[in-house]
Amino acid sequence: MESGTAMQLTQHTDFGLRLLIVLARVPEGGGGSLGLPAFSAQQGLSYHHVAKVAQALVAAGFAVSHRGRSGGIALARPAEQITVGEVVRMLEKGLRLADCATCALRADCALSGVLAEALEAFLGVLDQYTLADVSREGVAAHAPWTMLPGAPSCAVSEAS
Repeated sequence: MESGTAMQLTQHTDFGLRLLIVLARVPEGGGGSLGLPAFSAQQGLSYHHVAKVAQALVAAGFAVSHRGRSGGIALARPAEQITVGEVVRMLEKGLRLADCATCALRADCALSGVLAEALEAFLGVLDQYTLADVSREGVAAHAPWTMLPGAPSCAVSEAS
């Protein structure tokens, strides 16, 4: 891969995975719920964008929302029962590596099959990991992005 380029998930999926990781870290005894304003501020993210992501997670059955003074959002199922792959598939609508539908070569090119196989392999790896696996505290992020000039850092941290 060329320096400075990377295949990456959409910001919507990034925020969704961050939210689910932090939710997986919320202690059950503390109500198991997290307020979106606190999460947004802690992560340095737009509250409105996070709220849209949270709505999508609730609609897909990954999270539940609680109204009221002590309300917030919580995991709908145990973190051990939610795979990263299923979350990515739900949040990345129309996930594909290339748009072959409009390509003039589509009738005479095998690349789409190779890309489909690569995408399935990618998702297969994500299917091997649950939220419980990726939300373990004390495990530093693999940080290849630190080698890219001006690259952002991972902002996932412990819930407040």
